[in-house]
Amino acid sequence: MQRDALLTQDELDFIQTMQHNPQLNVRDATSSLLVNGGSQIRDLLTRLAAHEQVTIQANFENQQMTFPLHLVEDEFHALHLRLGVPSIYEDGPMVRPWRLTLEEPVALENAKGQPGTMWVHEISFKGVLLEVRNKTKPPKHFALWFSPSGYERIALRGTFERETEQGFYAYELSQSDKDDTERLRQYILQQHRLTHPALHI
Repeated sequence: MQRDALLTQDELDFIQTMQHNPQLNVRDATSSLLVNGGSQIRDLLTRLAAHEQVTIQANFENQQMTFPLHLVEDEFHALHLRLGVPSIYEDGPMVRPWRLTLEEPVALENAKGQPGTMWVHEISFKGVLLEVRNKTKPPKHFALWFSPSGYERIALRGTFERETEQGFYAYELSQSDKDDTERLRQYILQQHRLTHPALHI
């Protein structure tokens, strides 16, 4: 090895090993989307995703998933299309967001983590079905925290819609924070995987 070499042979070998390590070159197949179909289609999708909401929809059995496409820039300033967390719907007399029915109700919490009188029985990315305990009157609006076991807590903002025949209260969710919206969609997706494992193999 020459005296003025910048790297030793061991350092060069290490760098080459890192470059050819297949584990380090694996891409996240669930979030990145390779579009095969010619440059015109790719350019059209890229332009649409930059200015409008573009989605991919998949229908199966009595459900549908709508995946948003986002335009993201990598570290080399190249633009890529990336799939976002899907919205899950179920067919019926009306198409409505898929609802997760909780095995055990979960109390909504205040900012300090203290449980209140409102308990979640069903939740979707658009709404929540609540039981109100201690004979308190349901509020017209709420801003509380949903903390399902084993998951990061999620801020929920709800507006009263109606009372059901079973005595529960339906609220429409209007998330103000994008991160909380994504966390709620991610939680719904994870629960959908557990409920319908055959669809997520």
